[in-house]
Parts: sequence; C-alpha cells; structure tokens
Amino acid sequence: MRPQPTFATLASGVKLHYRIQGNPEGPWLVLLNGLLSDTTMWAGVLPGLSDRFRILTFDSRGQGRSDAPQEGPYATALLAAEAWELFQVLGISRPWLIGLSNGSGMSLELLSTHPEAFPGAVLTSVMPHFDFAISLKAEHWARCLEVGGPLMQFDAVAPYLWGDRFLEARHGVLRAYHQVVTGADRPQHGNLHQIRGTLGWDIRDRLERIQAPVLLLSGAEDLLTPPWKCLQAAKGIKGSRFEVVPGIGHAYPVEDPKGFVGRVREFISEAGTSLANR
Repeated sequence: MRPQPTFATLASGVKLHYRIQGNPEGPWLVLLNGLLSDTTMWAGVLPGLSDRFRILTFDSRGQGRSDAPQEGPYATALLAAEAWELFQVLGISRPWLIGLSNGSGMSLELLSTHPEAFPGAVLTSVMPHFDFAISLKAEHWARCLEVGGPLMQFDAVAPYLWGDRFLEARHGVLRAYHQVVTGADRPQHGNLHQIRGTLGWDIRDRLERIQAPVLLLSGAEDLLTPPWKCLQAAKGIKGSRFEVVPGIGHAYPVEDPKGFVGRVREFISEAGTSLANR
C-alpha cells in the first residue's frame, strides 16, 4: 500500500509535504530532491533502501505538494533551514543525507551549519558555488519557463541533465514527467523562485566546517555540474571521497537507481564501521 501524503507546518506557516517509509528500526536516511522535481524522483531507489533504512522524503517549498509562497526567490540556504526545521518537527535525529543537485547544495548547507548533527552524506551532481556560466544557464531556463512554459524549459535544460543514451531512450517519458511536476496545476512562480533562488549561492568558505564523511559522485557525462566542479567541492571537504561514474549524466539516482543504491549502501556501511571504530 502506498503511504499517504502528510504535511508539516513550519513556524513561518509554510506547509511541507513529506513521507516516511522503510524500516522503522533502521537508521534515518533523508533524500533531498533536485531542482524542479518532487519526491517521485526517488521512486527507483526506494526499493533498494527501504529494507535497511527509515527514509524521509519531502518537497521543499515550491515543489510537489508543498506550499509555494508568492515571495521569492527561494534561496538554497532558506530551503536547508526549512529542512532542518522539518527534522526537528518530526523528531528526526542524526540522519544520513542523500542529495541530488540542489538537494546536494542543501546538504552542504546542513552539514556546514550543523557539523555534528549528521553521521555522513552521499551527494551527487554537486558544486560549491553558482559561477557565472551556470548562472547564465539558470536564468535562460527561467526565461524559457516564463515565455514557453514547462516544455520549452525542459527542452532547454535536458541536454545538460542526462547522459546521451539515457536521454535518447527516455526523452518522451522524461518530458512528460517534467510537464507533470512543473505543469499547469502548479503555480509557475514557485518554479521560477526555485531556479532564481540558486543564483549567487556560494559555500566555498564554509566547506571546511564539515566534519562528517562525505562521498561525492559525479556523472562523467554531466554537463551541468561536470566532474571538475564536483571535485572543487570535494577538495574543500576534509577527508571526503570523490568518484566519477562512467556513462551517467546529472541525475545518477534516476539514470541508474540500482547502481546508485549500491554506492549508497556500500559507503554508509564503510563509514559507519569507521565511525564505530573511532
């Protein structure tokens, strides 16, 4: 039976949609969505993790079923602060963080702001700041969304997100999914506030605060956050591990969920053993 959607109200009055599933006796695992997506992006990885972990998935403001306030933009630091508040409301302590893209950026915010609160993280498609080049891309996507709606925005961003073979094989499905997630039944200002909330983000001077073990994964075919940008983040985090995944674009958990699950389970087992020995 599919879990029923539930909502938590933050001190600001914003309601966030969340779901808790998996092993109620297992350690907490929090999955943080990428930009312009919702909790359904994790559908492929949940079966491989739910036997071992108690899993929280949630939509940040502007995503899925969560509120999309008119005031914006939704800065990455704000989304991270609201995620932290959600953890407190739900009584979640010491969760492992699993992030994709902007969800990885949120994770870096959490790991640097609350360095002793998390046992570790697996982050894919991450970078330490929004530089000039990616800011140009993001503003272009926002303008496409304003002028031509979700499908024009998808066509503008798709070549940057997916590996070549995956995009060719799944283009129609991905396009339809994107239209559902960012479509007419969702307020477009929420999508625009998500995109423009990333502009100017920079965490480079705070990476050294991170104490937990972190695995950073980068798709070899990722044109949005290419391996050298992910490596820049890894160099700033003491003791982190960096790996490039062949044949994968920007969305590793979606393109190869079984492979991603394998890396998550392996890293958490290794890091957990190391922490226990320490």
